[in-house]
This record gives sequence, structure tokens and C-alpha cells, in this order.
Amino acid sequence: MMTALAAPLLFASCKKKTFRELAMAKGLKTGIAVTSGDLYGEKEKQIVLENSSMIVSENSMKWANLRPNEKFWNWSDIDNMVKFAQENAIEVKWHTLFWHQQNSPFLGKLKTKEDALEAMDTHVKTIMERYKGKISEYDVVNEMFNEDGSMRESLWYNLIGPEYIEHALRVAHEADPGAKLYLNEYNNEEQGNAKADAMFNLVKDLKSRGVPLDGVGMQLHLSTEYSYNFDKIRSNVKRYADIGVDVSFSEVDVRMPLPSTEASLAKQMNIYTSLLKIAIEEPNVKSFITWGFTDKHSWVPGTFPGTGDALLYTKNMEPKLVYEEMLKVLRK
Repeated sequence: MMTALAAPLLFASCKKKTFRELAMAKGLKTGIAVTSGDLYGEKEKQIVLENSSMIVSENSMKWANLRPNEKFWNWSDIDNMVKFAQENAIEVKWHTLFWHQQNSPFLGKLKTKEDALEAMDTHVKTIMERYKGKISEYDVVNEMFNEDGSMRESLWYNLIGPEYIEHALRVAHEADPGAKLYLNEYNNEEQGNAKADAMFNLVKDLKSRGVPLDGVGMQLHLSTEYSYNFDKIRSNVKRYADIGVDVSFSEVDVRMPLPSTEASLAKQMNIYTSLLKIAIEEPNVKSFITWGFTDKHSWVPGTFPGTGDALLYTKNMEPKLVYEEMLKVLRK
């Protein structure tokens, strides 16, 4: 005979575990790139909570939004995100300290190497001292390579030289020694690709010289229009493990030509689940983050016209079949 006390305990044990809980049980952090509005709407907030042990801001942390002019720092959205994360035992990742896009207009006034170094140092120290102990990871530099593996000529590269990356990492580590520091890039997932090999060679060199660097982000903005070699992605992940470097699957989405077809949906499902399996099976993959969660707000259609349906939730914020398949992978 069931006692009154036992009934609720039995009910609680039957409750299905969330995406976040299933992944954490396998040692994998999962997360979402969020907008400030995602943390206020009830349905949006629930999706974030069910799926995220780590969140990252889609745009609020970039120069143009954070510091639109020399005198004003727009902290409010980030402060609210950090507060939400702390209240819900979620980590926060910073994206990004340095990038060639979405820069503040006043950076155009920088003319010398000394000016650029001073601007870098001020940016890093102001942010990392404010959020010391509250931001667990930083994308210190984002998208530093061209497709052929040569260094991208960003304003930081042009004024300082290739050593700007090492400088940024050293200053960041000094500002918050407890934070994990990442370099983040797209089209760097398959070993043998020019950009992927350039990234690995850079990281290997930095590590060999004692430069503080914890991980590499593989953005994985992929498309059903292309084929991917998952063995080469896995071997790329493994070679980072060999030199003591972690990996984040940092901005995952899988777009397709619209309208979608059965074939494109099946290919999308295969890409998502294959990536998740690698993330689970390779110990140095520490996080799997999607670049948003609902197609309603995805950056994809605006950047790749004629494509979309790249995320795990519909425009009505309902989970798709691909999401259910990923849950199955996590439950195995």
C-alpha cells in the first residue's frame, strides 16, 4: 500500500529530465545565445532554463552595443543577464572582446600601435574587472583568419600586427586569472581545411610559449546544402586534446533552403545529432551552444537569403523533431 508520503516522491522520480540535465550528466554544458528579451518572456525564459547550463549574449557584449562612444558603457542588458544566470545556476560566456565587425565608430580614430594597445587594455580591464568571477569564459578574439588560413586584416591586426592576439590573451588572463579564455572561428571544424589547420597551428604555437589559452570555439554555422566529414571534425577535436586545449561547439545552427523538404530536414537532423555525439564522446568538448533557439529571431535569413529553419524550435517556440532526436541521443 502506497503511503501519502511516497506518492509525491514517485511522481518526482518519473519527471523527464531536461536537455540541460541530460547533457550535464554526460559532462557537457549546453546553452543558447540569447537576446535581452529572451530573459523576460515566460515561454522564452522556460526554454532557456530547460536547455542552458551556459548562456551567451547574441549582441549586447559587442563593442558597438556595449560602448557606442568613448564615454558611455551600456552595462544594463549584461548586468541583467548575469543576475538571471546567477539566480538559476547558469554560467555566462562573453562574446566577444575583439572582432573585425560591430565595432564602435570611435575606434576609427586609432592611428598608432600604442593607441590600439591602450584601447585593447582599457576594454579588457574594464570588462573583466567588473565581472570578475561572474563570467566563466571569454571569446577573447573572434574570427581572426581568412578562408585560405592567412590572418584577417582587422583594425587590431593592421595597427598592432599578429601579436595582438597574444597580447589580448595575456591582458585578459591578468585581469581575471580564473576565467577560461577562447579563440573563436567559423569554418575551422574539419582537419585539413586551410582555416582549421591555421587555427590549430596558431594555438599550438601559443601554448608552446606559455600564452594563457584554454580553448577553441568552432562556430559550426552549417548548411544542409553542403556535406561534412564528421571523422575530420572528430580528428580535429582530438588533436586539440593532444595539446591540452578544450573545444566549444560555440554557435551551432544548421540552415536549409526554404521551403524545407523531407530530404533537407533529414540531413539537418543528421548534422545536429552527429555533432552532439562528438560533443558527448570527446572529453575535451566542453560545451554545445546554439546561436538562438527559435527560427523567429534567427540571424540566418537576413544573412543567407532564401534559407532558414536553422534552429531547434519553430517560430511558435515549439520543439522540432530534430530536438526530440537530440534528446534521444542524450538519453543513451
